[in-house]
Amino acid sequence: MHTETRTTDAKARLVLPKSFANATVIIEQVSETELRVRRARVIAEDELPFAEESAAPLSDRDRDRFLALINDPPTPTAALKKAALRHKARRG
Repeated sequence: MHTETRTTDAKARLVLPKSFANATVIIEQVSETELRVRRARVIAEDELPFAEESAAPLSDRDRDRFLALINDPPTPTAALKKAALRHKARRG
């Protein structure tokens, strides 16, 4: 990885290398003293895949386990009951 030191101007602007010209960038704050600048890969909205296209089907074992739990759910634990009460109290 190539590291280069640059200085910002009075308005905190930074001049990036020419390879970043007309590019969309992602600026990540890694720490209090470190920023990471990356070129973003922009994908047109109509090229985004549907969630259904990338979902992996359940294995037979996982499907059977899921259906068994739907038909005969386990009894709620004390922690789950407590969390449900907190949730209900917050929702009014």
